[in-house]
Amino acid sequence: MKPSDAPNPERRSNNAMLCFCIGVGLCVLAYVLGIGAVIGAAFSGGDPILIAGSLLSAIAIGAAGFVGFIMMLIGGVWMIVRVIADQSGGAEEKRYRDVER
Repeated sequence: MKPSDAPNPERRSNNAMLCFCIGVGLCVLAYVLGIGAVIGAAFSGGDPILIAGSLLSAIAIGAAGFVGFIMMLIGGVWMIVRVIADQSGGAEEKRYRDVER
C-alpha cells in the first residue's frame, strides 16, 4: 500500500474488546492476589514488616482492581457505541447497497 492510499474504512480495530478484556484480567488478578495479601497479613505472626508489606500490597492490588473495573466500563460502553454506530447506516454501507451483481 502506498502512503498516498487512504486506509480501508471497513477495517475495524479491536481496541474496545482489548480494553474490556484487559480490565477483566486486572480484576481477576486483583481478586486472586488480594486473597493472598489478606492471608499473608493474617498469618504473618505479628511481624510488623510483613503486616505493612501485606497491607501495602493489598492497597496496590485494590487500585489495580479499580483500574480494571474502569477499563471494563470504558470497553463495554465503547463496544455498545460501536454497535449502535454500525446500525446507523452510514455512507459506507449505502455504497454496498447500490452495487449491481
